[in-house]
Amino acid sequence: MNKNSNHWKKGLTLIEVLLAVVILGIGSGVLLLATARCLAIISKSQRYGTAQRLIQQVEAENPLPREKLDTEIQSGTFGDEKGYRWEREIIEPEDEYRKGLYTVRTRVSWSDRGRESFEEVTVWRYIPQQEEP
Repeated sequence: MNKNSNHWKKGLTLIEVLLAVVILGIGSGVLLLATARCLAIISKSQRYGTAQRLIQQVEAENPLPREKLDTEIQSGTFGDEKGYRWEREIIEPEDEYRKGLYTVRTRVSWSDRGRESFEEVTVWRYIPQQEEP
């Protein structure tokens, strides 16, 4: 009898095998979810990096004049980067006591899976007003 009881203890039971498969499946699922989230974050980061580069491109290709700024909204698209759009808004704040101070907001936007996203840079530009004699 002792010989028969050792025979049964050498192998794994069906419950032990099923439990190991379930644990392995849960672990694989968690790893798959983590990988998918990491890939989504990488994609989002690349989009924002591209947008920052494109903001610099807008500044280089459409420089602001040094003498006088007009309050306006400029916009356009990029030939080499499809799906990205840019807009530049130049505002002279009404509540500012110094004439010649402008707010310049440059925004690059894109659609990411049906959701609008954007990156923008706001700078202030001061162009002193020349006094007329």
